[in-house]
Order: sequence, then C-alpha cells, then structure tokens
Amino acid sequence: MRKWITRIIQGTSVDATAQAKDDIADIGVKNGYSPLHIFRYDSAYESDQAIQSRIDGITAAVAQGDLIVYQYPTLISPRFDRFFLDQMHRRAVKVVLLIHDVELLRGTNSSVSIDEIPYFNDADVLIIHNPAMGKKLRELGVKTPMISQYLLDYLDDHHDWRRLFTSPEEFTRTLVLSGNLFKSSYLTGWSQETPITVFGIANDNIKNGLDNNPKVDYRGSFWRDDLINKLPKGFGLAWDSDSNMGKYGSYTRFNHPHKLSLYLSHGMPVIVWNQSAVAPFVEANHLGMAIGSLSEIDKLIASIPDEQISDMLTHVNDIGVLLRDGYFTTRALIEAEQQVFYGHINFS
Repeated sequence: MRKWITRIIQGTSVDATAQAKDDIADIGVKNGYSPLHIFRYDSAYESDQAIQSRIDGITAAVAQGDLIVYQYPTLISPRFDRFFLDQMHRRAVKVVLLIHDVELLRGTNSSVSIDEIPYFNDADVLIIHNPAMGKKLRELGVKTPMISQYLLDYLDDHHDWRRLFTSPEEFTRTLVLSGNLFKSSYLTGWSQETPITVFGIANDNIKNGLDNNPKVDYRGSFWRDDLINKLPKGFGLAWDSDSNMGKYGSYTRFNHPHKLSLYLSHGMPVIVWNQSAVAPFVEANHLGMAIGSLSEIDKLIASIPDEQISDMLTHVNDIGVLLRDGYFTTRALIEAEQQVFYGHINFS
C-alpha cells in the first residue's frame, strides 16, 4: 500500500490560496506520502471523457488498496472533484478529503460548487477544520467519519529566530492585520485609537479608503517571506466580515483562518471574535483574546496586564514551533489513516 497526497500546481500569488495547499503537500511528503501533481486549469470546455482521461493520467501509478489524501477543493471544477473521487473508488482506492473550505458554509461560489453533502458522504474520511465545522456538517447530513485538524500549519524554515519568537521586551500593544482585504473592508472606516498596521490585497476603492484613514497604516501586499520580515511585534487581528462577495464573517464560526496561523507561527498573540470556531482553542491555550465587538479593542489592549501578555507570548512561541513543523496536519493524517484502515483501536 502506498500513500499519496495531491499537490495543486497553479500560478503564484501573494494570497494564501496556494500557500496553504503547498504546505499541506510538503507535510504529507515529509510523512511518507508521494505527491500527485494536479495542474489547475479551466475545464469548462473539456468533455467528461477528457477530464476522466486526465485523472487517469495523474493517478497512473496509484494501485488498488492505496490511500489518497485529496485536497478539496482543487478550484478546477465540480466535475473534476466529483470524477476524481468516483474514479478512485471504482479502482478500490481509499480517499480522504482534506477540506480547505466548505462552499456551502462560506457562500462564495455556491452557484458553481459541487453538491457538497453527498460528495462528502462518498469519501472514506474527512479532515475538517474543527469540531464546530463537524457539528454543522452533521446537522446538514454528513455521515462520513471526520478528523479535526484544529489549526492550519504554517511552514517556515527561511527566517531566523528573531522573526519566529517574540520577547515581552519587544512586544508592542498594537494591532496587525494581514490577509485578503476584501474580507476586511471595515478597515476603511476604522475608528479605534489602537494603532493598526495592515497588509494585503485591495482594490482601488479599499486602498483609497485605507490610505485616507489616518488611523490605519496600510503597507500594501508582499510575498510570503517578505511579509514575515515586515510584521510588527503586536497582536494579530483575525477578523473577517460578511460582504456581497461571501459570508466571510459568518464563516469564521466554522473555519480556521490562514492568517491566524501566520500570526501564531511568528510570535504574535491573536485577537479573534468570541463566536468564531477558533476562540475556544485560542483562549484555552493562552494564545490571545476573544471579544464580541471591535469596539472593545481599545479598552482590552490598554488593560491587559503585562504578566498576561508575557504568559501569552510564552504559549505562542511554543505553539509556533509545532505550526512551523507541520504538527497539526501530521496528527490529522495519522488519525485519518487509522480511521480508514481500522477505525477505533482499543488500547486497554
């Protein structure tokens, strides 16, 4: 039996779309998985037979009884995702879907996405974000065994310890937000007194709004390694908002944002919405603070005792080691393998 993991080959970008999937593939290879290279392309004008032939070519080395971890969605097309799963099962290959996003919950591509509930039910195991996502999927009718990943890992072997760890002496009571700013358009009207430094992709309308707001220090978008070199040593804000592009704010009730892992893996405690799926994990592990409204920011940051900040930094610095080493993905892969091939093991 061989283990395989999909690696999505696509154009480079400064957002997290490719980065998260590349990290997952690298962690899989580190744990004995062989990569299945899938080039992202436009399949809209390709016949069903052509897509199926393409998949057969990609998986030519995969044999009966093998295991594939399939990173979903590929962002190629619903047909591609559907055909891939069906063809592997016809060949008696086990398929674990490692879910990056659930469009049914996010609401961004619902008009073109696959019918996710039956699709998820056809997988052998799902690796999902967290128990909150699992509970919601169960309510919607998903019956497949699920493994929670809890956090996205964030690999980094390109920076020295000064960029990876934060001491109490260099920490500042400021905010940093990095990410796709279409999810955080509220920043154009930012009125809090706490200084906030912002990085990310923005259209002209959002960019002008940020540039014209004296309370926001907008520094543009950067490639991953350059961004890390520019991050201030403050609190990382993981806060999305709903818009006409998607239910990004509501979606945080179920997902684990990639920006959260960026912050935690580089010595930054986080501030999250107290209704988000990651809030219990953040608070239980002393990794930051959870609040109900951005209007609470100023009072919160001004009143946190130095001793509490020092405690958070200790925990953040420690969990950053795990995130940069791929711990959470490795843990989920091992549990998924057990579930696929045996189920619950009684060690008593």
